[in-house]
Amino acid sequence: MSFTEHPLRRWAVDEMRLRRFAPVAAHSEIYQVVRLIEADERNAEDRWLINARPDFDDWALAPRHGSGHTLGGIHFLWERHTEASTLTLIFPPETPEPVRHNYIKWLENWPGGVVRATQIRVVPSAENIAAELSAIGISTDEMVCCDINAGIRLWSDFSIHGDGYGRLLITAGDVGEGERGRIIQRVQELGNYRNLALLGFPVVQQYGPQLDQLEHRLSDHARRVASADEDDEILLNDLAAISSELELIRSATGFRLSATAAYAEVAADRLAALDIKPILNFQSLTDFTERRLVPASRTCSVFRKRLSDIAERISGVMHTLDVRIDSRIKAQNLVLMRSMERSTQLQLRLQTLVEGLSVIAAAYYLVGLIAYMTKGVAATKGGSSSEIIVGAVTLPVVLLIYLFVNRLRHKVLKESGEENAHMEKHG
Repeated sequence: MSFTEHPLRRWAVDEMRLRRFAPVAAHSEIYQVVRLIEADERNAEDRWLINARPDFDDWALAPRHGSGHTLGGIHFLWERHTEASTLTLIFPPETPEPVRHNYIKWLENWPGGVVRATQIRVVPSAENIAAELSAIGISTDEMVCCDINAGIRLWSDFSIHGDGYGRLLITAGDVGEGERGRIIQRVQELGNYRNLALLGFPVVQQYGPQLDQLEHRLSDHARRVASADEDDEILLNDLAAISSELELIRSATGFRLSATAAYAEVAADRLAALDIKPILNFQSLTDFTERRLVPASRTCSVFRKRLSDIAERISGVMHTLDVRIDSRIKAQNLVLMRSMERSTQLQLRLQTLVEGLSVIAAAYYLVGLIAYMTKGVAATKGGSSSEIIVGAVTLPVVLLIYLFVNRLRHKVLKESGEENAHMEKHG
């Protein structure tokens, strides 16, 4: 190969080949089982698929799909989906019963829980349809019957029979084996995705009462916030508890509800692609599918919307509390600033008073100093020796005190400057 492939090229090709159905002859029997496979069951599925399979003359296996074929005309298809696996066996009518039983037993012992299991009988025409319906045990009480693509007609009661399988009877129609296989695949995908979509409805029924209680608590909490009679911290703690419970419900239901929406959409696409034509006096496939799937999927959608709405309401109540707490803090800060302003004004007044008293004290001591110096000068003309000494040391003492205070002031200013520089460097 002379060109460089994109790393996802072969994955894309395999993905497009994943949904291919085997050709279906005008007279054949199909068994299909859809199983939910948990993550810890995937390895067991791989071992069962590879090591326990019966004989196939042709066998092809990829990470997400596989197929097998025998010279006797038996076809096998395996598809791995996100959470499920689809297994299909197609038998020609002449397949011996022991051989058929061996392959069906392999299918039935597959790991995982069965979501849907169907047995489809394809007949060339509707000439002996009453006998065919009786042979496979389809009840005519609530039977679904309609025409679909290429003149194919189907019958089913869509109930689970004693062997665990549902039953479908399909005429071959005016179409080749390949196209017939694709049409039957659409019919099966419609039923498979319908059942997978309906798995979300019990989840909604389970968590619905909890969500109702949560909505009631949130409404009561909003009323308490509006009344402003309770402590904000208590209200915040209660709101946090409501939000936590909501997140638990969203975590428990998120995947299943999202999957339900996706499965219901695919089922609707397959239903539209079948081009269903009703038959008088019979329930059509459209009527049967939409009668329960549409209400169930809409209920799940409403539940998801309720979760989003409650989250928005919690956010709104939280915003209200935040604004109220912020306003209260600002009011407290304003009171504190006013108190500090009053304290500063008081300190200023006290400082003014002290400065006035300091002027008086300074004047008193200055007069005393002048007196000492005057007495010292006078003592030189005839006074006591003590007065001469006091007058002589007065000026040196004043000078020493001045130098000491000046040096101390410079030292304090220098240390303060170094501390500010250190804080700016590491701030």
